Amino acid sequence: MVDYKVTSTVFGERPSFKEPRKILQELGRSGFEDMMDRFYDIVVESDIANFFPQDKAILDKVKKHNTKFFVEACGGEKEYSNEMGNVDMVEMHKPFSIPEKARVEWLGCMKELLEELNVSDVAKQEFWDYCEMFSKHMVNKPTDLESHMKLTDHR
Repeated sequence: MVDYKVTSTVFGERPSFKEPRKILQELGRSGFEDMMDRFYDIVVESDIANFFPQDKAILDKVKKHNTKFFVEACGGEKEYSNEMGNVDMVEMHKPFSIPEKARVEWLGCMKELLEELNVSDVAKQEFWDYCEMFSKHMVNKPTDLESHMKLTDHR
């Protein structure tokens, strides 16, 4: 059984994470590409659809691009790095305002996807744990409470 726990992000913290391997091994490249294609189909129907292109042709390019990143993160070929170089994912996401709420929604989409997949629970758990920790790095907007506390701390 997979534990789809979602822990809170501490704004600005960059927790360590372990790159998953099993999911790509179990699905193979083609199955992994299908998985990521389905994931983005779920995302564009979610409350964070506004973060992603709605034009199908552009979305298909984003899917392919992002799939290369995840393939590499899961121990596959280094196509993403070979095309993009050494990319700071935190910097790359700065143009987007990503609060904790968006992260939790993104993880909800990932949970929906993983629950549909026909892979071992070990592979699902390993990939979930990676996504849950890695996604904390993308949060770049403090919650209203954190913003308020920062303002009041200076008084």
